[in-house]
Amino acid sequence: MLILNHQQVHDLLSPDLALAALRSGLTEQAARHVQMPPRQTTDAGDGAGGLDRHTGANWLRISSAFLNDSGVMGFKAMNRAAGVGMRYMVCLYDIATGEIKALMDADEITTARTAAVSALGTHLMADPASTTIGVLGSGVQAHALVRTYARLRTIERVIVHSPTPERCESFAREVTEDLGIPADAVAEPKMVTEASTVLIAVRATRDPVFFAEWLRPGMHVTGLSSVRYDAREVDDDTWRRADAVVLDDRQNVAQSGDALSVASSGGFDLDAAPELWSALGADPKRETDDQITLFKSSGNAMQDISLAAFVTQEAHTRGIGLSLDDFPEVKPYA
Repeated sequence: MLILNHQQVHDLLSPDLALAALRSGLTEQAARHVQMPPRQTTDAGDGAGGLDRHTGANWLRISSAFLNDSGVMGFKAMNRAAGVGMRYMVCLYDIATGEIKALMDADEITTARTAAVSALGTHLMADPASTTIGVLGSGVQAHALVRTYARLRTIERVIVHSPTPERCESFAREVTEDLGIPADAVAEPKMVTEASTVLIAVRATRDPVFFAEWLRPGMHVTGLSSVRYDAREVDDDTWRRADAVVLDDRQNVAQSGDALSVASSGGFDLDAAPELWSALGADPKRETDDQITLFKSSGNAMQDISLAAFVTQEAHTRGIGLSLDDFPEVKPYA
Protein backbone atom coordinates (compact mmCIF):
# COMPACT_ATOMS: atom_id res chain seq x y z
CA MET A 1 0.00 0.00 0.00
CA LEU A 2 1.23 3.46 -0.89
CA ILE A 3 0.52 6.40 1.37
CA LEU A 4 0.51 9.73 -0.46
CA ASN A 5 0.26 13.04 1.35
CA HIS A 6 -1.13 16.31 0.03
CA GLN A 7 2.13 17.61 -1.42
CA GLN A 8 2.95 14.32 -3.10
CA VAL A 9 -0.46 14.12 -4.76
CA HIS A 10 -0.06 17.75 -5.85
CA ASP A 11 3.32 16.97 -7.42
CA LEU A 12 1.98 13.89 -9.23
CA LEU A 13 -1.07 15.60 -10.73
CA SER A 14 -1.28 17.54 -13.97
CA PRO A 15 -4.20 18.69 -16.12
CA ASP A 16 -3.23 16.17 -18.81
CA LEU A 17 -3.18 13.28 -16.33
CA ALA A 18 -6.56 14.35 -14.92
CA LEU A 19 -8.12 14.62 -18.38
CA ALA A 20 -6.74 11.20 -19.37
CA ALA A 21 -8.09 9.64 -16.17
CA LEU A 22 -11.55 11.14 -16.61
CA ARG A 23 -11.74 10.13 -20.27
CA SER A 24 -10.78 6.59 -19.27
CA GLY A 25 -13.40 6.49 -16.51
CA LEU A 26 -16.13 7.91 -18.76
CA THR A 27 -15.32 5.35 -21.46
CA GLU A 28 -15.61 2.59 -18.88
CA GLN A 29 -18.88 4.08 -17.66
CA ALA A 30 -20.22 4.21 -21.21
CA ALA A 31 -19.45 0.49 -21.51
CA ARG A 32 -21.61 -0.04 -18.37
CA HIS A 33 -18.64 -1.47 -16.47
CA VAL A 34 -18.78 0.99 -13.56
CA GLN A 35 -20.79 0.44 -10.38
CA MET A 36 -21.59 3.38 -8.13
CA PRO A 37 -23.82 3.02 -5.08
CA PRO A 38 -25.57 6.23 -3.99
CA ARG A 39 -23.24 8.47 -2.02
CA GLN A 40 -24.13 9.08 1.59
CA THR A 41 -23.95 12.45 3.32
CA THR A 42 -24.74 12.64 7.03
CA ASP A 43 -24.95 15.82 9.08
CA ALA A 44 -23.66 15.55 12.64
CA GLY A 45 -26.12 15.68 15.50
CA ASP A 46 -26.35 18.29 18.21
CA GLY A 47 -25.55 15.84 21.00
CA ALA A 48 -29.19 15.68 22.08
CA GLY A 49 -30.56 13.36 19.46
CA GLY A 50 -31.27 16.02 16.83
CA LEU A 51 -29.44 17.68 13.97
CA ASP A 52 -26.94 20.39 14.73
CA ARG A 53 -28.67 23.75 15.11
CA HIS A 54 -26.22 25.05 12.50
CA THR A 55 -27.59 22.76 9.81
CA GLY A 56 -24.85 21.23 7.71
CA ALA A 57 -22.04 22.76 9.78
CA ASN A 58 -20.42 19.38 10.48
CA TRP A 59 -20.89 16.49 8.10
CA LEU A 60 -19.38 13.34 6.59
CA ARG A 61 -19.79 12.17 3.00
CA ILE A 62 -18.74 8.76 1.71
CA SER A 63 -18.90 7.69 -1.93
CA SER A 64 -17.62 4.54 -3.62
CA ALA A 65 -17.10 3.09 -7.08
CA PHE A 66 -16.03 -0.11 -8.82
CA LEU A 67 -14.16 0.33 -12.13
CA ASN A 68 -14.29 -3.26 -13.33
CA ASP A 69 -12.28 -2.88 -16.53
CA SER A 70 -9.52 -1.09 -14.63
CA GLY A 71 -9.63 -3.67 -11.85
CA VAL A 72 -9.89 -1.12 -9.06
CA MET A 73 -12.46 -0.10 -6.51
CA GLY A 74 -12.44 2.42 -3.70
CA PHE A 75 -14.10 5.12 -1.75
CA LYS A 76 -13.64 8.78 -0.96
CA ALA A 77 -14.44 10.13 2.48
CA MET A 78 -14.74 13.85 3.04
CA ASN A 79 -15.82 15.77 6.09
CA ARG A 80 -16.38 19.33 7.24
CA ALA A 81 -15.80 20.65 10.75
CA ALA A 82 -17.20 24.10 11.46
CA GLY A 83 -14.45 26.59 12.23
CA VAL A 84 -11.77 24.09 11.22
CA GLY A 85 -12.17 23.12 7.57
CA MET A 86 -12.49 20.17 5.21
CA ARG A 87 -10.58 16.90 4.92
CA TYR A 88 -10.56 14.55 1.94
CA MET A 89 -9.23 10.97 1.66
CA VAL A 90 -9.32 8.25 -1.01
CA CYS A 91 -8.76 4.55 -0.34
CA LEU A 92 -8.00 2.58 -3.53
CA TYR A 93 -8.26 -1.24 -3.68
CA ASP A 94 -7.33 -3.96 -6.15
CA ILE A 95 -10.62 -5.75 -6.95
CA ALA A 96 -9.04 -9.16 -7.61
CA THR A 97 -6.87 -9.41 -4.48
CA GLY A 98 -8.67 -7.05 -2.13
CA GLU A 99 -5.36 -5.34 -1.35
CA ILE A 100 -5.29 -1.64 -0.61
CA LYS A 101 -3.25 -0.13 -3.44
CA ALA A 102 -3.11 3.40 -2.02
CA LEU A 103 -4.36 5.67 0.72
CA MET A 104 -4.06 9.30 -0.26
CA ASP A 105 -4.97 12.84 0.68
CA ALA A 106 -7.73 13.67 -1.79
CA ASP A 107 -7.94 17.46 -1.61
CA GLU A 108 -5.99 17.81 -4.87
CA ILE A 109 -7.82 14.82 -6.34
CA THR A 110 -11.13 16.61 -5.76
CA THR A 111 -9.89 19.86 -7.28
CA ALA A 112 -8.34 18.18 -10.33
CA ARG A 113 -11.25 15.86 -11.14
CA THR A 114 -13.76 18.70 -10.77
CA ALA A 115 -11.68 20.81 -13.14
CA ALA A 116 -11.25 17.97 -15.63
CA VAL A 117 -14.90 16.90 -15.81
CA SER A 118 -16.06 20.52 -15.98
CA ALA A 119 -13.53 21.27 -18.71
CA LEU A 120 -14.72 18.25 -20.70
CA GLY A 121 -18.36 19.27 -20.29
CA THR A 122 -17.62 22.85 -21.29
CA HIS A 123 -15.58 21.71 -24.28
CA LEU A 124 -18.47 19.50 -25.37
CA MET A 125 -21.09 22.23 -25.26
CA ALA A 126 -19.53 25.67 -25.66
CA ASP A 127 -19.23 27.44 -29.01
CA PRO A 128 -15.83 26.41 -30.47
CA ALA A 129 -15.33 29.98 -31.68
CA SER A 130 -15.53 31.44 -28.16
CA THR A 131 -12.02 32.27 -26.96
CA THR A 132 -12.98 34.53 -24.03
CA ILE A 133 -14.22 32.84 -20.87
CA GLY A 134 -15.86 34.38 -17.84
CA VAL A 135 -15.35 33.13 -14.28
CA LEU A 136 -17.46 33.91 -11.22
CA GLY A 137 -15.12 33.05 -8.37
CA SER A 138 -11.38 33.34 -7.83
CA GLY A 139 -10.36 30.41 -5.63
CA VAL A 140 -8.23 27.33 -6.20
CA GLN A 141 -10.98 25.57 -8.16
CA ALA A 142 -11.37 28.49 -10.54
CA HIS A 143 -7.65 28.51 -11.33
CA ALA A 144 -7.60 24.71 -11.83
CA LEU A 145 -10.53 24.85 -14.23
CA VAL A 146 -9.03 27.62 -16.38
CA ARG A 147 -5.71 25.75 -16.44
CA THR A 148 -7.38 22.48 -17.47
CA TYR A 149 -9.75 24.01 -20.01
CA ALA A 150 -6.74 25.66 -21.67
CA ARG A 151 -5.50 22.15 -22.53
CA LEU A 152 -8.66 21.61 -24.62
CA ARG A 153 -9.38 25.01 -26.13
CA THR A 154 -7.50 28.15 -27.11
CA ILE A 155 -8.26 30.83 -24.51
CA GLU A 156 -7.33 34.35 -25.49
CA ARG A 157 -8.84 36.22 -22.55
CA VAL A 158 -10.29 35.56 -19.09
CA ILE A 159 -12.74 37.87 -17.32
CA VAL A 160 -13.20 37.26 -13.59
CA HIS A 161 -15.33 38.60 -10.75
CA SER A 162 -15.40 37.60 -7.11
CA PRO A 163 -16.70 39.40 -4.00
CA THR A 164 -13.23 40.11 -2.60
CA PRO A 165 -11.45 42.60 -4.90
CA GLU A 166 -7.97 41.69 -3.63
CA ARG A 167 -8.45 37.99 -4.38
CA CYS A 168 -10.03 38.78 -7.72
CA GLU A 169 -7.05 40.94 -8.76
CA SER A 170 -4.65 38.28 -7.50
CA PHE A 171 -6.43 35.59 -9.54
CA ALA A 172 -6.19 37.71 -12.69
CA ARG A 173 -2.45 38.24 -12.15
CA GLU A 174 -1.86 34.53 -11.53
CA VAL A 175 -3.71 33.49 -14.69
CA THR A 176 -1.73 36.01 -16.72
CA GLU A 177 1.63 35.05 -15.19
CA ASP A 178 1.17 31.29 -14.81
CA LEU A 179 -0.79 30.51 -17.96
CA GLY A 180 0.18 33.40 -20.24
CA ILE A 181 -3.49 34.28 -20.78
CA PRO A 182 -4.52 37.93 -20.40
CA ALA A 183 -6.99 38.15 -17.53
CA ASP A 184 -9.04 41.08 -16.26
CA ALA A 185 -10.74 41.49 -12.88
CA VAL A 186 -14.07 43.31 -13.02
CA ALA A 187 -16.19 44.91 -10.29
CA GLU A 188 -19.59 43.37 -11.06
CA PRO A 189 -20.68 39.86 -12.08
CA LYS A 190 -22.80 41.23 -14.90
CA MET A 191 -19.65 42.69 -16.45
CA VAL A 192 -18.32 39.13 -16.79
CA THR A 193 -21.39 38.02 -18.72
CA GLU A 194 -21.29 41.07 -20.97
CA ALA A 195 -17.72 40.30 -22.05
CA SER A 196 -17.92 36.53 -22.62
CA THR A 197 -20.23 33.80 -23.91
CA VAL A 198 -18.60 30.92 -22.00
CA LEU A 199 -19.41 31.32 -18.31
CA ILE A 200 -18.01 29.21 -15.48
CA ALA A 201 -19.55 29.72 -12.04
CA VAL A 202 -17.39 28.32 -9.26
CA ARG A 203 -18.60 30.16 -6.17
CA ALA A 204 -21.64 28.50 -4.61
CA THR A 205 -23.40 30.34 -1.79
CA ARG A 206 -26.84 30.05 -0.24
CA ASP A 207 -28.20 32.17 -3.13
CA PRO A 208 -27.56 31.94 -6.88
CA VAL A 209 -24.60 33.84 -8.30
CA PHE A 210 -25.69 33.55 -11.95
CA PHE A 211 -29.06 34.71 -13.28
CA ALA A 212 -30.97 33.99 -16.48
CA GLU A 213 -31.41 37.70 -17.18
CA TRP A 214 -27.71 37.76 -18.07
CA LEU A 215 -28.05 35.05 -20.73
CA ARG A 216 -27.49 35.96 -24.36
CA PRO A 217 -27.87 33.88 -27.55
CA GLY A 218 -24.96 31.48 -27.96
CA MET A 219 -23.99 31.51 -24.28
CA HIS A 220 -22.77 28.47 -22.38
CA VAL A 221 -22.83 28.15 -18.58
CA THR A 222 -21.00 25.56 -16.49
CA GLY A 223 -22.08 25.10 -12.87
CA LEU A 224 -19.84 22.98 -10.65
CA SER A 225 -19.94 24.13 -7.04
CA SER A 226 -23.57 23.73 -5.97
CA VAL A 227 -23.24 20.22 -4.55
CA ARG A 228 -25.08 20.15 -1.21
CA TYR A 229 -28.78 20.84 -0.72
CA ASP A 230 -28.02 24.22 0.89
CA ALA A 231 -25.76 25.55 -1.89
CA ARG A 232 -26.88 27.54 -4.94
CA GLU A 233 -25.08 28.64 -8.09
CA VAL A 234 -27.38 29.27 -11.08
CA ASP A 235 -31.00 30.33 -10.78
CA ASP A 236 -34.00 28.26 -11.85
CA ASP A 237 -34.67 30.22 -15.02
CA THR A 238 -31.18 29.44 -16.34
CA TRP A 239 -32.15 25.76 -16.39
CA ARG A 240 -35.43 26.55 -18.11
CA ARG A 241 -33.86 28.89 -20.68
CA ALA A 242 -31.18 26.39 -21.73
CA ASP A 243 -31.74 24.69 -25.08
CA ALA A 244 -29.48 21.79 -24.08
CA VAL A 245 -28.45 20.57 -20.62
CA VAL A 246 -25.91 17.85 -19.77
CA LEU A 247 -25.21 16.50 -16.27
CA ASP A 248 -22.11 14.72 -15.04
CA ASP A 249 -24.16 12.54 -12.64
CA ARG A 250 -27.95 12.76 -12.49
CA GLN A 251 -28.33 11.25 -9.04
CA ASN A 252 -25.77 13.52 -7.41
CA VAL A 253 -26.89 16.63 -9.28
CA ALA A 254 -30.42 15.93 -8.00
CA GLN A 255 -29.13 16.42 -4.44
CA SER A 256 -27.75 19.89 -5.16
CA GLY A 257 -29.48 23.08 -4.11
CA ASP A 258 -29.80 24.17 -7.74
CA ALA A 259 -31.55 21.00 -8.88
CA LEU A 260 -33.76 20.80 -5.80
CA SER A 261 -34.88 24.37 -6.39
CA VAL A 262 -35.72 23.98 -10.08
CA ALA A 263 -37.46 20.66 -9.38
CA SER A 264 -39.58 22.37 -6.75
CA SER A 265 -40.46 25.36 -8.92
CA GLY A 266 -41.12 23.17 -11.95
CA GLY A 267 -40.30 23.60 -15.60
CA PHE A 268 -37.26 21.31 -15.90
CA ASP A 269 -37.00 17.53 -15.89
CA LEU A 270 -33.61 16.19 -14.81
CA ASP A 271 -34.44 12.80 -16.33
CA ALA A 272 -34.53 14.42 -19.77
CA ALA A 273 -30.91 15.59 -19.55
CA PRO A 274 -28.18 13.15 -20.66
CA GLU A 275 -25.17 12.38 -18.50
CA LEU A 276 -21.65 13.22 -19.69
CA TRP A 277 -20.62 9.59 -20.33
CA SER A 278 -23.37 9.23 -22.94
CA ALA A 279 -23.17 12.76 -24.34
CA LEU A 280 -19.46 12.51 -25.18
CA GLY A 281 -20.18 9.83 -27.75
CA ALA A 282 -23.34 11.40 -29.13
CA ASP A 283 -24.01 14.13 -31.67
CA PRO A 284 -22.76 17.64 -30.82
CA LYS A 285 -24.85 19.29 -28.13
CA ARG A 286 -24.68 22.69 -29.84
CA GLU A 287 -26.72 22.49 -33.01
CA THR A 288 -26.85 26.24 -33.79
CA ASP A 289 -24.65 29.22 -32.94
CA ASP A 290 -27.35 30.95 -30.90
CA GLN A 291 -28.26 28.04 -28.61
CA ILE A 292 -27.97 28.49 -24.84
CA THR A 293 -26.37 25.49 -23.14
CA LEU A 294 -25.76 24.38 -19.55
CA PHE A 295 -23.40 21.78 -18.08
CA LYS A 296 -24.01 20.93 -14.44
CA SER A 297 -21.44 18.97 -12.43
CA SER A 298 -21.73 17.64 -8.89
CA GLY A 299 -18.95 15.04 -9.04
CA ASN A 300 -19.09 11.30 -8.42
CA ALA A 301 -16.99 8.46 -7.09
CA MET A 302 -16.02 7.18 -10.53
CA GLN A 303 -14.22 10.46 -11.15
CA ASP A 304 -12.35 10.29 -7.84
CA ILE A 305 -11.37 6.61 -8.10
CA SER A 306 -10.35 6.83 -11.76
CA LEU A 307 -8.06 9.75 -11.02
CA ALA A 308 -6.72 8.10 -7.86
CA ALA A 309 -5.77 5.02 -9.91
CA PHE A 310 -3.84 7.15 -12.41
CA VAL A 311 -2.10 9.01 -9.59
CA THR A 312 -1.14 5.72 -7.94
CA GLN A 313 0.37 4.41 -11.16
CA GLU A 314 2.29 7.67 -11.61
CA ALA A 315 3.55 7.41 -8.03
CA HIS A 316 4.91 3.91 -8.68
CA THR A 317 6.56 5.07 -11.91
CA ARG A 318 8.26 7.98 -10.17
CA GLY A 319 9.00 6.20 -6.91
CA ILE A 320 6.95 8.57 -4.77
CA GLY A 321 5.09 7.69 -1.58
CA LEU A 322 5.51 5.68 1.59
CA SER A 323 5.08 1.93 1.12
CA LEU A 324 3.38 0.02 3.91
CA ASP A 325 3.23 -3.76 3.52
CA ASP A 326 0.44 -6.07 4.67
CA PHE A 327 -1.95 -3.42 5.92
CA PRO A 328 -4.55 -4.32 6.77
CA GLU A 329 -3.59 -7.93 7.28
CA VAL A 330 -5.67 -10.38 5.32
CA LYS A 331 -7.81 -12.91 7.16
CA PRO A 332 -7.72 -16.00 4.92
CA TYR A 333 -10.71 -18.19 4.33
CA ALA A 334 -10.55 -21.40 6.41
